[in-house]
Amino acid sequence: MVECRSVTKTYHSGRGTLQALRGISLAIAPGTAAAIAGKSGSGKTTLLNCMGGLDWPDSGQVFVNGIDLHTLPQRGLSLFLRRDMGFVFQFGNLLSYLTVFENIAFPLKLNNIPKLELERRTQELLERIGLAGAGPALAHELSGGEVQRVAVARALAHRPKLLLADEPTASLDSATGTSLVRLMFELGRESGCTMVLSTHDSEVMDLADQRLHIRDGMLQEHPGQ
Repeated sequence: MVECRSVTKTYHSGRGTLQALRGISLAIAPGTAAAIAGKSGSGKTTLLNCMGGLDWPDSGQVFVNGIDLHTLPQRGLSLFLRRDMGFVFQFGNLLSYLTVFENIAFPLKLNNIPKLELERRTQELLERIGLAGAGPALAHELSGGEVQRVAVARALAHRPKLLLADEPTASLDSATGTSLVRLMFELGRESGCTMVLSTHDSEVMDLADQRLHIRDGMLQEHPGQ
């Protein structure tokens, strides 16, 4: 379960004040795939960052499986992020000095998964994302769609409770993006992971179990939900 209760966030800069989130409240059931749509600057990324403990709301609470993230001490939050969260970013953010295999295995290594299990799980994910022979490759040798598939495999390798994806299809064509999200949802559902992604793509929205729309920092039901 992911729950936000009256979450607000305001940014201050030399250009003035931006109220990014204005009392966001929502609940996403365990194992649900949720999609949040909104224009650039609507607050999508800020909301995901607050959900993932990467940013701090000015007020309100964020719960993941009953844990209020923003009351955890720094070490507790770091452990929670390492063990229970997975992240997919717009451009993959693969580690350029690691191979594809090593990128996927990275969260498993951080969580001290035994070597044989690490190798088994990583190879299985390579096969599931259609890159069984690409383990020794580096990120610059992959296409954009392949980079994002590796990023999805890496985010799910340690079987997190919550996966957050910030516009993971933004750099992809429509068909490749839709295929990526289908794959992500399939892999996540198999492990009972709750997934929340932001997107501009209506086809991606249609794949989700729960569809929401954010506008000017306020959350609305997605039209047609």
